[in-house]
Amino acid sequence: MTGVVDDVDDLIMPGAFARTLATRPVKTVWHHGWKEPVGVVLDSEEWLPGDPRFAGIPDWPAEAGAFVATVLYNLRTSRGRDAYEQVKQWHEHEQAAFSIGYRVPDTAASKRGDGVRVIHHLDLFEVSPVLHGAHPLTRALEVKSATGGGEGLEYKTTPSPVGIDIVALAEDADVKVAGLAVKAADTGRVLMLQRALDDEDPAAGTWEIPGGHLEKGEDALSAAVREWSEETGATLPPAASVVGSWTAPNGIYRGYVAVTPTEADVPINTPHGSRSMPNPDDPRGDATEVTAWWPIAVLPTMPLLRPECRDTPWDLLAGASLPQGPATVQTSPAVPRPDAAGTGTPEEKSAHAAVQAARALPRVEHKSARSMVAEAKSRLPAPLEAPAMSKPLPESQEQFRARLSDSVRELLSQDGNAWTCIEGTYPKHVIVSVHTEEDRRSSNYSIPYAVTADGSITLDTPQPVELATIVVPEGTTGHREATVDEDVDARVVQPTVGALDDATARVTHSTAAPEQLEGVRDKVRSLIAALSAKGLDVDEDEPPPVGSTLGLDLWDDTDDDASEDDGEADGDADTAPAPEREEDTVRLDPDEVKTLLAGIRS
Repeated sequence: MTGVVDDVDDLIMPGAFARTLATRPVKTVWHHGWKEPVGVVLDSEEWLPGDPRFAGIPDWPAEAGAFVATVLYNLRTSRGRDAYEQVKQWHEHEQAAFSIGYRVPDTAASKRGDGVRVIHHLDLFEVSPVLHGAHPLTRALEVKSATGGGEGLEYKTTPSPVGIDIVALAEDADVKVAGLAVKAADTGRVLMLQRALDDEDPAAGTWEIPGGHLEKGEDALSAAVREWSEETGATLPPAASVVGSWTAPNGIYRGYVAVTPTEADVPINTPHGSRSMPNPDDPRGDATEVTAWWPIAVLPTMPLLRPECRDTPWDLLAGASLPQGPATVQTSPAVPRPDAAGTGTPEEKSAHAAVQAARALPRVEHKSARSMVAEAKSRLPAPLEAPAMSKPLPESQEQFRARLSDSVRELLSQDGNAWTCIEGTYPKHVIVSVHTEEDRRSSNYSIPYAVTADGSITLDTPQPVELATIVVPEGTTGHREATVDEDVDARVVQPTVGALDDATARVTHSTAAPEQLEGVRDKVRSLIAALSAKGLDVDEDEPPPVGSTLGLDLWDDTDDDASEDDGEADGDADTAPAPEREEDTVRLDPDEVKTLLAGIRS
């Protein structure tokens, strides 16, 4: 059984059997005894949640799927006959139970906050009749006659109700929000939604998986599909299949994974008036949200990803694929068991009709080896590429921070004697430090801000704050206040070095001409002056390191006065020096030359 927590706190996700069913056959043994084979598995497949064949099974949960196997017991062996007779008797008394033997790869499972192990995919080896299955709903759907095919087939009753209250499961009662991640099988990308800019929405402008709150009496999957349609304006394609789900650590959010064959199956960014599904949260279409296909590999570290989405099991999305199933097995027509009067009872006829109706449903056929290889390749992380969208990307965080910095400096640096530095930018406030030139004093403030609908920034009254640098030793959870040196290193040295590294890389690898970089010259000189004022030995007349491609002349164009020759020039004493003019003479400092050569060697 999939989709429901079993008695050993495992939750096998729908779609978990797809890899095994596409690569190797499943075996059958007795009570997981691999040295006691009892037959052969003729047919095996996974029924996903919502499969119409579940309609004839009483009390089957809507969110549950199942692994279904057809086993032919080897009646030519004593073990095979004993296994068949025992399974048949258990089934007649509504006690048949089964279990599977499998291995979970290291990265194929995760642990929920309530201790449940969520298995996203597994390597399945065998299925066994057992005394008690890991879930009470394991059962035999039918047991055929042992006489073997043709006119002698005998159909027993369909599954009987099992005495457990599925609706009362705690994991379902706590779910309040549901979302649907739709993945395209042809590109491996996931459809994401960017929230509209709204002054009252703290997550405005961020990207998320479409979803929303459950309505009264609505199950999580129905809510996820409804919210997805309302927010994207599209209808989930008929070819799409829900192949997995997960529950957030807080237990409130449940996400589902659906796979559609191609991106073209889902129209995106349809104009408001042409949408097949209107959004009740945006009846006038003045806050339409943007949708785009994103490569899964870039989503975990995307800066504008909504924080609540960072707990998404990205491995589950990367491994999701359209379900596989075996070809339809042709069966002989069944004959109901006659009663004493020679006619079948009403119950037996109903059971027979239900089984025949289930077998008449279309089945998903096996794919060719070529198509399975192509599908496996599609599950590899997609290359980093620009998402496909019909609208330009919104303002980046760097652009917004630059505008916010300009607004803050305009507010706090009106007299020209102070310099403002942005220490940290947060969704609703910014932390700044104001450095006064005259008395070398710094003050720190928290300034609330808001972004209007047209994108302009409004600042509120600055509130004085105290800043403290905290040190968290590696490998521990405790922290301590930083020393003076550590504080200076964290707030001054590291940010300065990082900014200089970025600036150097930009200039080095750009096509900027010297005249375009004139504005950089004064800033570099100001930095050198500031470093010299702090006592750092920075020689403006020292040439740039060998190999530098900066191309800037930071030294005065006028020639320095020739220094006095403090000693005689080295050379051959027997060779008279050639006369030379003072203006053509270049004197080198020996220590400086040695230092330069050492730098070249290193």
